[in-house]
Amino acid sequence: MTAQRPTPALPRADVVVDASGFLCPMPIVKLAQAVKSVAVGQIVEVVATDPGILADAPAWAQMSRHDIIGAYSEGDRHHFWFRKLHE
Repeated sequence: MTAQRPTPALPRADVVVDASGFLCPMPIVKLAQAVKSVAVGQIVEVVATDPGILADAPAWAQMSRHDIIGAYSEGDRHHFWFRKLHE
């Protein structure tokens, strides 16, 4: 019998951006557009297959002053959840 890895508790997004298949800088461009479209306090999830997202997402969060509230990778799919902190 194979032990199953527990699934982490993941945030619930108000908007999901599927940037799978897009290369840098498009996952961050699509994320920024989505964050602009939601209200302060809402959560945007970005899903990307470009491994550059692993460095780009934290850098964008710091630069834009929005919070990363979750991150999860499985295989080549990377998920980040951002809470919009300001307009």
